[in-house]
Amino acid sequence: MRYRWIFLLLTAFVLSQCAPTSPVYAPQREAAVADQLSLAGNVCGPTAVLNALRHGSVAHQAAARAIPGDTDAKQLRDIVLHQGAKGSRHIPQRRRWSRRGINAADLADVTNELLKGHQAPSVRLWIPQSSDHAGRIYSRIARSLRAGFPPVVGLRRYAGYQVIDSHFITVLGILPHPEGDKTSFAFDYIDPMGGRKLRGIVRCENRSKGWRCVAELPQTPVGLKRAQGPSQLYVDSLILVP
Repeated sequence: MRYRWIFLLLTAFVLSQCAPTSPVYAPQREAAVADQLSLAGNVCGPTAVLNALRHGSVAHQAAARAIPGDTDAKQLRDIVLHQGAKGSRHIPQRRRWSRRGINAADLADVTNELLKGHQAPSVRLWIPQSSDHAGRIYSRIARSLRAGFPPVVGLRRYAGYQVIDSHFITVLGILPHPEGDKTSFAFDYIDPMGGRKLRGIVRCENRSKGWRCVAELPQTPVGLKRAQGPSQLYVDSLILVP
């Protein structure tokens, strides 16, 4: 009987961690927001990471302050010229950052280098698979927010199987699932393009080949003007504390 009660208590704890009944927010929601346009239009990745550090735990905020520069532009330039200029571990004979921006795997490496020496947990790149529904993405984001690191989300717009454009944003908080709906959730985020705090929705659909999660971000129309015909903006990757 005693073991049964222990099992029930553990189950209740796990469920409470996976499905919060109240919003989960970044530790520091009032920090200054970095704007990628202070430097260039192709630094959304470094800007999203800088915003994550500024809005994270005390250790993450210290990592943000340690980046040389007293303006957004100076700090972003330092990231690009130092961490971004290193060779990629994932794409041979290519630097992490180029005029086309940076990929999610290299951006995760950049983030961990910025965190080094600040007693903050390392981050990992997580790419949702066809088996990953809204609840799993929701719980991963919540876990990282509680650990002090606002996740950096990679977005991609597809027209069929063709990638039209990509972008990175920073999650500031997530709201509970709507009652009776486990396929979607609302979240607050920072769009580095203009340094704006906005709200969007992740909506996951179970298709023939598995789950696909659409990002409904009307104020962040990534690649919409380039798309000729129907297109969808998907959650492509997340950089977070596992």
